[in-house]
Amino acid sequence: MVVVAKTFSMKVGLRFFSDVSAELRKCTALISGYGKQRDVWRAIDVLTSLREKGLQPNVVVCSALIHACGTGRQWRRALSLLADMQEEYLHPNLITYNSSISACEKSQQWVPALQVLHTIRQRTFRPDLTTYNAVLSAFTTSHRWAQSHAMLDEARLEGLAPDVISYSACATSFEKAHQWAQGLGLLAEMRRHGIQANVITYGALVSACEKGFRWPHALQLVDDMQHHSIKKDLVTCNALISACEKGHEPELALKVLRRMLASGPAPDVISFNAAISAFEKGQLWLDALKVLSEVSERRLQPDNITFNAAMSACEKGMRWERVLSLLSDLRAHGLKPNLITCCVVILACSDASQIELAWQLFLEMEESGLAPDAPTVSRLLMECEQRLLLDRELALLPRIVALAGRRGGDDGPG
Repeated sequence: MVVVAKTFSMKVGLRFFSDVSAELRKCTALISGYGKQRDVWRAIDVLTSLREKGLQPNVVVCSALIHACGTGRQWRRALSLLADMQEEYLHPNLITYNSSISACEKSQQWVPALQVLHTIRQRTFRPDLTTYNAVLSAFTTSHRWAQSHAMLDEARLEGLAPDVISYSACATSFEKAHQWAQGLGLLAEMRRHGIQANVITYGALVSACEKGFRWPHALQLVDDMQHHSIKKDLVTCNALISACEKGHEPELALKVLRRMLASGPAPDVISFNAAISAFEKGQLWLDALKVLSEVSERRLQPDNITFNAAMSACEKGMRWERVLSLLSDLRAHGLKPNLITCCVVILACSDASQIELAWQLFLEMEESGLAPDAPTVSRLLMECEQRLLLDRELALLPRIVALAGRRGGDDGPG
């Protein structure tokens, strides 16, 4: 009789254990599904519902929820769940910790990501490459490029071999910090270790060279991509056009744009904006207008940057009528003139001795809450002085003084 009772008890226990395991698996699947949809709050509701049934989550359920918090950009909630696990005597594993770091990384929170890495070491876990790659990715917007590079060395000391994901994250840190020379050194380091850079690596390095006004290096990097049969993406091509623009190489910028139109990737409005800006810097207003016309032909929506660059090119080319025409086009596209727009138009009218137009635009600018910059006000003041418009000179002088004071304050210690 005792044996029968024990057997029955074991069967009940096994059935209960089986039911609980099935419920936990169900919860994990639901949480993972909501995580993919970035629906963090429904994922949390699943955990709440589980507890209301008198059941406790296991490490797998909690890890899935932490991962869901990461995809939903809820890094604080993820770290709170990690802390709750420790209080409830659930022992997080490396997957749990990696998910926590990834949650910090997706929200660009490098400090808490490092804190979780420190906790892993305290728990005598050995970080893996996923751990380090997540931390490296958290550094990408922090401008801490040196610390990012040191993390690669640290991974090697752990007996790990950084991969292309590790190096691409590090390259992005260099790009955000405008460290183009160090970025090129990183590429050489990758080659020494036999790691082939990918489109993300090259894209970051081309962008770093663009920010560092190193257009020849940007071109060389793109040539390297072609040599290694790596297809250029839109980010890389746009960075290359911008590099040519900053290097005052409008013909090269146009050449890159033409290649994009011929063989891809399809240029977007950013591509055209950079090309127009290249011609603006080269004071080639007619070429700038030709590129502008292609924006509408390609059924792209121009923005303020598009029109401002074209207007500035015409202003430098002493084509004030074209500037006013572009101002009308800007408004026709449902855009509102911004500070740059107004300053360019006022300068164009002032340079063409269209003082009444310039003054009217100046008043409209102030009425709309836009404060003209110092060069614009100075140019307008000079025109008023030449025409002995004393009342307007007196109106402009206080603004010049205020702008000078603001500039002096910016240069001062505070």
